[in-house]
Amino acid sequence: MKLGFCTMGYLDYTTVEEATKRIARIGYKAVDFWAYSPHLGPDLYDSARRKEMKNLVESLGLEPTALSVNGGGLALHLSFSNPFPEVRETTVAYYLDCIDLAVDMGIPIVNMISGHMLYGTTREQAWDWNKECMSRIVKRAEDKGIMTAIHTLTPCESRVVVTLDDAIQMMREIDSPNCKVMIDTADQNITDPNLCDAVRKAGKDLVYVHCNDNSGEGRGDVHLPPGRGSVNWETFVRTLKEVGYEGVLTVQVHTGHPVDIDAWAYESFAYLNEVLRKVQ
Repeated sequence: MKLGFCTMGYLDYTTVEEATKRIARIGYKAVDFWAYSPHLGPDLYDSARRKEMKNLVESLGLEPTALSVNGGGLALHLSFSNPFPEVRETTVAYYLDCIDLAVDMGIPIVNMISGHMLYGTTREQAWDWNKECMSRIVKRAEDKGIMTAIHTLTPCESRVVVTLDDAIQMMREIDSPNCKVMIDTADQNITDPNLCDAVRKAGKDLVYVHCNDNSGEGRGDVHLPPGRGSVNWETFVRTLKEVGYEGVLTVQVHTGHPVDIDAWAYESFAYLNEVLRKVQ
């Protein structure tokens, strides 16, 4: 397993180009892009900029591993669960653009999240909206050879696709070889705190992993560096090996206050490399 880093951590600090250079300099082998302005947003990066960005990634020897979509608590205007059809259509259009962006950039995976459900909407209705919208996106992904990975959200962000069981159920209902699931350890540490069983449950349908930490208490959308929370990383990585996961472990750290993001990136790199050394 190789280590990657998501540019989301640098969103408040640098351009995506500068973030990518720093990620490579630290020693990460893969990069996951925040797929929204001012980073690698499909609206901001036209064909010329996409080509320049792809050339930069290649020149740095990085593997472009995934697109992290905007949404959830960070973007309430993007939600498959919103009662206004215009909002849902805007969300679908954004995702379809992300699929095309992934093709242009040689990025194999785009994640999908359910979004916030408003008062007055039943979970059953929101579920149906999510399934209909996600199915349309997966169809584009099938046509373009891109994998989609259903990403859960914490209860403070959504009440639709929250647990890994929810994600697996949605995956099975969509029923496409281009729709699988991913694990975000900070989210699963809250909604599925037995991470080892979560990994086993996902099994061969697990196509991607975001690595981050928290206390597991559900106090907001906190994504700390691995080792700063209650996740048992050695056991987690051992279980990933047990189910045959060979993909990238991508650090995705973020919090609502200013930090030294370079320090967090170096810290995460050193910590996870030590974990991988112990779990050979």
